[in-house]
Amino acid sequence: MSLHIVIGPPAAGKSTYVAEHAAEGEITVDYDQLAQALGNRTSHNAISPIREVAYTARQAAIDTILDHGWDAWIIHSNPSDEQMDAYEQADAVFVLVDPGREQTIKQAEQDQRSEQTFEQIDRWYEQPPHLPDTSTPDEPEEETGPKHQTCKGGSPMLTKTVSTPIKAKDSDGGTVTFDGYAAVFDNIDLGGDKIIKGAFADTLKTRYPNDGEGIPVYWDHEMTDPFKNLGLTTKAVEDDHGLHVTGQIDQSTDIGRQVAKLLKEGRVGQMSFAFDVNDGAWVDGRKRDDGSYEPGYYELRALDLYEVSICPIGMNQQTEVSAKKAILGLDPNEEPQPQPHHQKETCPAVTPRLGLAARRLQIINL
Repeated sequence: MSLHIVIGPPAAGKSTYVAEHAAEGEITVDYDQLAQALGNRTSHNAISPIREVAYTARQAAIDTILDHGWDAWIIHSNPSDEQMDAYEQADAVFVLVDPGREQTIKQAEQDQRSEQTFEQIDRWYEQPPHLPDTSTPDEPEEETGPKHQTCKGGSPMLTKTVSTPIKAKDSDGGTVTFDGYAAVFDNIDLGGDKIIKGAFADTLKTRYPNDGEGIPVYWDHEMTDPFKNLGLTTKAVEDDHGLHVTGQIDQSTDIGRQVAKLLKEGRVGQMSFAFDVNDGAWVDGRKRDDGSYEPGYYELRALDLYEVSICPIGMNQQTEVSAKKAILGLDPNEEPQPQPHHQKETCPAVTPRLGLAARRLQIINL
């Protein structure tokens, strides 16, 4: 069974994500599409009784999928604890599509959504979903490092993704060049991690000593597919904002030509990188003067960089097109407890165990 639960606020892009990732023959449960099929004349905000019938139809579809163990993609903005338990028991993969409140509102405005949608967005961010724990039974308590995301192809390497305006243009010789940020510094992502300036200094010096030239560029971390190797970087440097990379796209393949086209048209605008952690430590949260709580985070201080990717969906939340956010599922005055695997001061300089790559939680952020 391959069950994906796609979570996120209204207008976040959940339907678009499912349309891009669901395979032919996999069931898609989308409330808005059900409401339209039942007679709603707009794509959102169904009126009663269509709304009630659509909710009933959606729940019946979900129950049938769980009973039969069928492959499916279920869009569920904010499941209840009981619903999350049922999904977890079905070994579902949870996909969080969250571009942040600012960008979500912008997208809702562009879609000309009703006032009801904006109220639903506010409610979602006021009470975000409590995502499942990402720990695995075979994970030793003394292990250190950030939370992990399952990579396509079962890669055990860690990945982080950032939405960034990637600039692309034709250059001499018919090649397409691009530049953008593969990582940004000093913001807490949904994995509870913060990358600090200097984290890439050693890997750039040792692995890519010629000003960051020669880092492999892939499509969406598809490192097992030779045709998804898009090219190489021509430069990679740390600046005050993050890891700034430039590179060239190989257009001798169909996918290379398509990605170059998407970049030039602005239809994709996100980058990612695959890495191991060489040094990191947990930083405790604290109460602010106004009584609110500043959450703790895992500080990534030295990273081993393997590749950068151009991606359709992002994970990191502070970018040129989205505001900073952190969805930790905590009450305002509740202090998060460091996970056992954050207790050591540093992370072993080894590739994480393959078992870590089998975790069922994917946090994907636009």
